[in-house]
Amino acid sequence: MQKFSKSFLILFLLVGILSCKEEKTTVVPQPISVKTTTVSNFSNAENGMKYSGTISAEKLVNLTFQVAGTVETLPVNMGDFVTQNSLIGTVDVTAYESQYQARAAQAKLAKENYERIREVYEKGSIAEIRMIEAKSNYEQATAAANAVYQNVKHARLTAPFSGYVGNKMLEVGDVASPGRPVIQLMNIDVVKAVIPIPSEEINHYRVGDSANVTIDALENEMFQGVVKEVAVASNRMNPVYNVQISIENPERTIKPGMACTIQLQVLNEETTKPSMITVPLETVSVNEDGTNYVYIYNTEKNIAQRKKVTLGKLFNNRIEIVNGVSNKDKIITSGYHKLTDGTPVILAQ
Repeated sequence: MQKFSKSFLILFLLVGILSCKEEKTTVVPQPISVKTTTVSNFSNAENGMKYSGTISAEKLVNLTFQVAGTVETLPVNMGDFVTQNSLIGTVDVTAYESQYQARAAQAKLAKENYERIREVYEKGSIAEIRMIEAKSNYEQATAAANAVYQNVKHARLTAPFSGYVGNKMLEVGDVASPGRPVIQLMNIDVVKAVIPIPSEEINHYRVGDSANVTIDALENEMFQGVVKEVAVASNRMNPVYNVQISIENPERTIKPGMACTIQLQVLNEETTKPSMITVPLETVSVNEDGTNYVYIYNTEKNIAQRKKVTLGKLFNNRIEIVNGVSNKDKIITSGYHKLTDGTPVILAQ
């Protein structure tokens, strides 16, 4: 009986040990979806500096009447195309016509008086001074009449060049005055983009440089542009310099106000040496001790590898990598915030 109890106890302990032994399981981490870009040497043609800007008309004027008066006609609307010398509007000319008629009558009387005195002078009956005074009065009256007539002419507003009505500031019945805009007229056969350039980059560019201009609203269609103006003075509140890009627009598909991306060629040889490698600025991270690093996609192991990098010069939205990565490395550009060194990754479709 005692022997049976010992056997039972041993069997009980053996079953307990086997039941308590947990089966080891391996947890396989799920790969993180990422996007990559291949590191390559800096190229002016493909990786030129990019800036954001807005399109505006290269030729734009606010048209105003040169005389005051109530607007009588304004036969144009916003968006209309008008040709050179076509009528834009008129103001009430009644008062100016009355003034001109009065001045013209005085000029006519002065002329008749001058002609009579001249005939008498030629006969030797009056002094020369009388004839000179009459002539002077006639010339002054004529000049005054002509000056008033200019007010009559200026009561009509015409287009100084062909273009589109960009804005309409007055309507029929409003009171116009010199200097008060009536319409905004713009010629968009040639448009421009003005972009701000940081002080450390402005010396890279010259008038005549080529530029690639991509218009977002036109399905990212690219147009060729030329640097027309480079500012030599910065904004006092912000150390940036304006550069103006001129773009031919014969089809008039580019409209003022459209957003655009301008890619400019860098001229400074120091900043475009063949060995230069640049990466998107947002792909560079920094840890607690101030070390900069990026994540590289290991194509053989399908993992993310953290690589310490030394940074160089900043170029708008890109930054130079002095060492740490090499040509043809695949920099992870999306999903890197979720990574650690050795994290399994998969390329996003």
